[in-house]
Amino acid sequence: MNKNGFIYGSVFMVFMNFFMRIIGFAYDIFLSKLLGAESMGLFQIGLSTLMTFLIITISGIPTALTKIIAEENSKSGPNNVEGIFKLTFIFNFLLAILLSGVLIFFSDFIAVKMLKNKDMILGVYFMVPAIIIFSLSNVLKAYFYGMKNMVTPGLAQIIEHFTRFVGVMAIIYCVKPTNPINGAIIALIGLSIGESFDLLWSIYWKNRLYKRKKIPHNVSSIALFLKLLTMAVPLTVAGSFQVVFRFTNTVLIPSRLMASGYSSSEAISTFGRIMGMAMPLIHLSFIVTAALVLNLIPSLSEQMALKRYKEMKRDINLSIKATILVSLPLTAIYTVFSKPLAVFLYSDIKVAPYIYIMAFGTILMALQNTISGVLLGLNSQVQDTINGIISMVIRIILIYILVGNPQFGINGFFIAFYVSIIVALILDLIVLRSVIKLNINYLDIIGKPLLATIFMIGAILLTTHDLSNLQSSNFIGFISSLLVGIIAYIFILVITKAVPKNFFRRFLKSK
Repeated sequence: MNKNGFIYGSVFMVFMNFFMRIIGFAYDIFLSKLLGAESMGLFQIGLSTLMTFLIITISGIPTALTKIIAEENSKSGPNNVEGIFKLTFIFNFLLAILLSGVLIFFSDFIAVKMLKNKDMILGVYFMVPAIIIFSLSNVLKAYFYGMKNMVTPGLAQIIEHFTRFVGVMAIIYCVKPTNPINGAIIALIGLSIGESFDLLWSIYWKNRLYKRKKIPHNVSSIALFLKLLTMAVPLTVAGSFQVVFRFTNTVLIPSRLMASGYSSSEAISTFGRIMGMAMPLIHLSFIVTAALVLNLIPSLSEQMALKRYKEMKRDINLSIKATILVSLPLTAIYTVFSKPLAVFLYSDIKVAPYIYIMAFGTILMALQNTISGVLLGLNSQVQDTINGIISMVIRIILIYILVGNPQFGINGFFIAFYVSIIVALILDLIVLRSVIKLNINYLDIIGKPLLATIFMIGAILLTTHDLSNLQSSNFIGFISSLLVGIIAYIFILVITKAVPKNFFRRFLKSK
């Protein structure tokens, strides 16, 4: 990777992720408005169930494949690259078939015990194609990332989000679901619709861009595949714990809310407002962090192999700075304008306190996600795995103790959320410091964005007289105020030189 290769890849992926996240965010908003909080709660439970079955095929294996392909490609080993890809593709396909069979066998149990309604069994059956499609498309994405091709998988994800949006909206307007169960099933169907277009796009461009002669599964390819499995095990274990813990949260939170006095409908609706409405806002910062992590892993792996430590430190510092530049202003917006956001986006004022309380999680989750990606690129996946497990165990324990207590209720979840995120971030920073010494300019990375954020909030407040009573019809006023704030934020960043003058010149000169 050339001097500016990381910058080019990261900036490109930020733009691609921006369009993808905007489509996804709009989808979440429309879905929440059309289906309601209870449907969103059921959908989130179904999604967690699906991810529990998918974790073996989409967590450790694709990440390990990206790292190995990046290393082999830097050594000019195209035969090994194609060989390891084919073996991994076949292996993931067979695993997906096996997992689909297990899902079908336990479908009644899942519908009744986990989704709390036998009528949700149809939604369980619609998870089967999703398991196969997701497993294969993630292998193809890993191949492209390892080859430093950010364009093809980036466009694939935009296509996936767009086709899912259009497909699900069309089904909703045709079927007009009248109960939460039907709405949740339609949302689950949408996962397979979008991902199938992603898979077809990726297969087409894989065959077109990387046509190779038939390559036998030689000794080198088989050895690399065994290496891949060795690397994938700790990542899969980490992912498995995270998904199992997420699924436990999904089941535990509503049940513990009912134990503290909530009705079943109130518990599911509360869960839907948090995970289906407030959480998508918190995840908006992943527009940048997701792009950085995808680009960091192969970039740092290559730099480690070539012992380019100066470039490693530069890229890590740039990643942390970019994360704060995006997540800090979002945190401020959610904190100050939680009520107008709840009304404008969801027409549901009950979401406002959840947006406000979770706002500070924006910057914490973004930083933790970026640092975790750095550790993966630095071959510290075992330590990162242990940190994640510790964090999630703490969250589960606190949720069980606090949420079921009538004195805390749903506030117990927020306490568990923040404690677990802070613990994970601190532990990851300790590991990072032990692996590589970074010279961080705190004034530049934190001070300047904080100053710009203050000016941004002031500009938004000055351009509106009654933003707190904003109604969903005041679209122009709402967007105009935000645009003024964004311009003020960028202006302060420029005059304080928080963004280097030659940044875009370096970007344009990157190959």
